[in-house]
Amino acid sequence: MTIRQYISTFFKGMAMGIVNVIPVSSGTVSLIIGVFERFINSIKSLNLKAFKLLFKGEFSQFAKMTDFKFLMTLLLGIMAGMILTAISLKAIFKKYEVIAYAFFIGLIVASVVYVLGMIGKKTPKMYVLMFLAIVLSFCLSIKSNPYPNDNFLYLILCGVIGSLGMIVPGISGSHLMMVMGNYELIVTQAIPQIAKWSTWGQGMMILLPFVIGAVISIISISYLLSWLMKEYRNETLSVLSGFMIGSLPVVYPWKEVLPGMYDYTFHLPTMNGEFIAAVIMTVVGASLVLILSHLSKKKEERLKRRAMRKQLKVKN
Repeated sequence: MTIRQYISTFFKGMAMGIVNVIPVSSGTVSLIIGVFERFINSIKSLNLKAFKLLFKGEFSQFAKMTDFKFLMTLLLGIMAGMILTAISLKAIFKKYEVIAYAFFIGLIVASVVYVLGMIGKKTPKMYVLMFLAIVLSFCLSIKSNPYPNDNFLYLILCGVIGSLGMIVPGISGSHLMMVMGNYELIVTQAIPQIAKWSTWGQGMMILLPFVIGAVISIISISYLLSWLMKEYRNETLSVLSGFMIGSLPVVYPWKEVLPGMYDYTFHLPTMNGEFIAAVIMTVVGASLVLILSHLSKKKEERLKRRAMRKQLKVKN
C-alpha cells in the first residue's frame, strides 16, 4: 500500500467509525465507500492457518494472507471515528436527548426501507418471518433492561451482537445496543473515557469485554452470516427487518423508565418547539440513510459494469 492508500483507508475507516456509534449501518457505509468486500475477506482470512503462520514467525506471509496492513489501517480509522463521535454524542444527549432520539428514529426507519429493498421476490413466507421477528423484537424492546449493565459476560454478549452492524449492511450495531440497554454506557460513557488518561482505566473495564465479544463475533459469525446471506438471503433480510421495526420503542423519545422495573411508560409528545425540531430531525435522519442507500446502489451498479467489461475483455 502507498502512503496515499494508507491515508484513504484510514479516513474510510473513520467514516465507518462515525456511523458505528449512531443507528446507521456501518456495513452500508462500507459498501458505499468500496471496502466492504475487502474488509470481510480480510476478517475471514483470520483463520487457524493464518495464526499458524504468525506463531511460526512468518510475519510477511501472515500479513499477505490476511491483508493485515489494510485491516489495521481501517480499524485504526474506525476507532478514531468512534471516539470523536462518541465524545460529541455525550454532550448532545445531555442537552438534546429528545431531538437525538428523533434523529435516530429517522435513521432506523429509513434503514428498514433500505433492507426491505434488498429483498428480491417477496413471498408469504417472508412476511410471516418478518411478523414473527417484529413480535419477538417488540416484546424484548418494551421489556428490555433500560438500565446499563456492566456485567463482564453481558458486555461480551453486547460485543457479539453489537458488532453485527459492521458486517451486515442495513443493520445498526448501535441500534442493537439500545435494545440491550447498554448504548449510553458503551458509546457516551466508556468510549469518551479512554480518550482521557485519568479515566482510561475505567473506560477499558467496559470496552475490553465488549471488544472480546466483537472479535469473536466478527470472526466467527461472519462465516455464518455469509452462508445465510448466500443460501437464505431473503429470509435473513426479512428477519433482520422485522427485528429493527419491532425495536423502535427503544428509541421513542417520549418515554420514561418505570422506577425499579425493567419497563417503560410511553406518552404522547407535547406540541411545542421541541416536537417540531424532533420531526425535522427525524426527516433529516431518514434522508441521510436514503442518500447513503442511493449512493450504495450506484456503487454496486458501477462495480457490476466494471466486472462485465473485464469479462468481455477476457473473452475477446
